[in-house]
Amino acid sequence: MKYSRYIVFCLFTLMLSSVAFTQDYSIGKPKALFSSHEMLNITLRGDFKTILDDIGDDRSEHTALLEYIENGDTVRLNVKIMTRGNFRRDDDNCVFPPLKINFKKKQVKGTLFDGIDKIKLVSHCRPNSKVYRQYNVSEYLVYRVYNIITDTGYRVRPAIINYVDEPSGKKSQESNAFFIEPDDVLADRIGGKEFEKKYVFQDSTRYDYMTRLAIFQYLIGNTDWAVSTLHNIKLFKTDTAKPAYAIPYDFDWSGIVNTIYARPLPRFEIESVSDRLFRGYCRSMEQFKEEFEYFKAKKAEIYDLYENFEPLGKRQRKDAFNYFDEFYEIIDNDYLIKIDFLERCLSEDKFTE
Repeated sequence: MKYSRYIVFCLFTLMLSSVAFTQDYSIGKPKALFSSHEMLNITLRGDFKTILDDIGDDRSEHTALLEYIENGDTVRLNVKIMTRGNFRRDDDNCVFPPLKINFKKKQVKGTLFDGIDKIKLVSHCRPNSKVYRQYNVSEYLVYRVYNIITDTGYRVRPAIINYVDEPSGKKSQESNAFFIEPDDVLADRIGGKEFEKKYVFQDSTRYDYMTRLAIFQYLIGNTDWAVSTLHNIKLFKTDTAKPAYAIPYDFDWSGIVNTIYARPLPRFEIESVSDRLFRGYCRSMEQFKEEFEYFKAKKAEIYDLYENFEPLGKRQRKDAFNYFDEFYEIIDNDYLIKIDFLERCLSEDKFTE
């Protein structure tokens, strides 16, 4: 019985080894907010001193006003704002935590936020810091890279947010941010629903999709995820008779973003988050190489994304290209594939994610 789970895994792998990796991932029509990548200019008015101080476990929603220009007219929406997050909600780590914005359903009808109830806003963490501003831009681009790899992932929309402290009437801060497609909106787009169950192992999810996801995490240098504990992963089922999709999020601890606060877990035995470590399950050399051809076919589109996104700094752009270049050199070298993938993949004696 010691290896029974692994035996089942091997049989499942053999059974599905002939599955083509050319699945069409073009799924669903996005809501208006996520139908464009154009930068938004938004003003948020509220008591930001009170909002930013409310970071405890027993947090409240605070009234605010969201404004933006659409077709020459100013749209004003009454919203409620609450701080969110775990690591970034700690004021030792971030002075300005991520936010959750709660809309009035009737009020957003016919607006850019039509169909949105509650939405996550990833903010800039530390005000007046060009470095942290670039972290935000870099993390936004990681979501966009995953959208290039597959449509079964969270959509994002970039924005410049002007934060106005209402009691003083002064603009307290302005910075880059981005909205993340809400779970219910993603579920609706892909025709499924969230599957909230822990201790589901990687190969109990969509097999071909999981291979691609794990390679993507290696591409961006991210070890801060686990399917079994739903750590920075959510599961969505689109068919009750088929396994769930494992969909990743939260990439600020990845090597491509390379924040100064990110540290790999000691058990991974890597010195920095910029050191890549493959944390997916084992596949054959042929299966890996078939997937690598898919990533090679996406290379130009990924590089174009970074080349043409103006808010990304020149140094960050150069660093990103160098980091991606390293990935493509590795997957084009059989010896390095053997070392980084075949010998480090999760197998019978390494089932812990």
